[in-house]
Amino acid sequence: MNRTLLTALLGASLCATVMAQHSDFAIKSDFEERYRQISGRLDSASTTEEIDSLKGEIGKLESEYAPHQQFLDRALYPLTFGESITKLRSLQVLTYDRVYLIRTQGVKLSEIEARITSLTTRLDSLTSQRDQLFGELQESRKSLSALREAVRRLTANLTAKDRLIFAIVDSIFLPYGKDLSQVADVQKEAIGQRLERSNVLTRVYEIAADNVKFLDATQLQGRDYGNLIEQYEAFNARWAGLKQKMTEVAATGAAVPTESTGKGTAKTPLVRGGAKELRVASETAAAQAGHVDSALAEWHTKLNAGFWGGLLKEFTQAGVIVAPFNDGPSFSASIRQEVASLAASKQDPQPFVDALWKQKIDRDWREGLSRDAMLGHAEYAALDKLVSELTRDTIDTTFIAYIAGILIIIGLIWFFVFRKKKRPGEPASAA
Repeated sequence: MNRTLLTALLGASLCATVMAQHSDFAIKSDFEERYRQISGRLDSASTTEEIDSLKGEIGKLESEYAPHQQFLDRALYPLTFGESITKLRSLQVLTYDRVYLIRTQGVKLSEIEARITSLTTRLDSLTSQRDQLFGELQESRKSLSALREAVRRLTANLTAKDRLIFAIVDSIFLPYGKDLSQVADVQKEAIGQRLERSNVLTRVYEIAADNVKFLDATQLQGRDYGNLIEQYEAFNARWAGLKQKMTEVAATGAAVPTESTGKGTAKTPLVRGGAKELRVASETAAAQAGHVDSALAEWHTKLNAGFWGGLLKEFTQAGVIVAPFNDGPSFSASIRQEVASLAASKQDPQPFVDALWKQKIDRDWREGLSRDAMLGHAEYAALDKLVSELTRDTIDTTFIAYIAGILIIIGLIWFFVFRKKKRPGEPASAA
């Protein structure tokens, strides 16, 4: 009796186990089949309406199988249940974007991706050259000509990288127009994914950090600063535009990199819906942009310090003591004070005007000083005129002395010639 009961219990237990295993297998098989069906329909979809309907089916698939998430996390190796759904959503976003661009802009997604890949390859090549050029810069310090050549090549490299990274950005945003408020959320999500795959923010940070390193490692001359100031201003303006666009993209729930230190980028999954999730995305985007902002602030500080410090050094080396300056207004005040002092004294202004201002400041530093961010063209022209007028009185006096000397010589010549002509006639008249 007991043996019969035990046998029955074991049979029931075995049957339940088999049924549970069959149920788990069925869940896994059904999920994978529906996943394949949705994925295949996305690949073959040709209208945005069809792709929109598939978005709803992805949501339905997620909600139906969410109760089995723990089992599917183990059964769907190497992806988890959540990662599988995210991958499917990403495919839906990119497919919608591909179809949308072809229908509305006549732009093939493959063409955009090919251009981005080409630009990224060229950018990576410049990054390798940059490392080599920094090494050459360290080795060429003993030779002035070699140092100047290394500075020229490294400046060209950094400028080219600057242009390439924003060419990549332009390629990503261009098909959607300038006003992102008119772009659908699904397109913004596609933009976010391309920005993430191209590692745009990390690359922007690296370029800013490279320029900081360049300023630390390089001995610059006055004539170098004009291009460097222009490069910084252009980069800063482009970054401001990109930062605004990326904030708009992040606010839709696009994938956003969480950290950018120049050494790699960690990433968060796509966030979807809900005030809390959107706030997290916006905060993440702000933190990411903060790394670039910090690098740009350091770049600006070092550029300013090098420029005004180098300019003040020109005065010191020429033996001209002026009031210290560290920006445009203080430089203008210092020069005006020096001009007023020279004009009031009996000192010869020629050394200051010719040897320092004309030979050094006007020749090497004028381009940098004329930038609006430093002094400005109008104020530099006013200072140049003020300095030039210091020698006007000296020139006028010298000119008058020359004229007086010439007139005296002419007078003496006339006097002696006239006397000689008169003397031969005098005896004849007396006889």
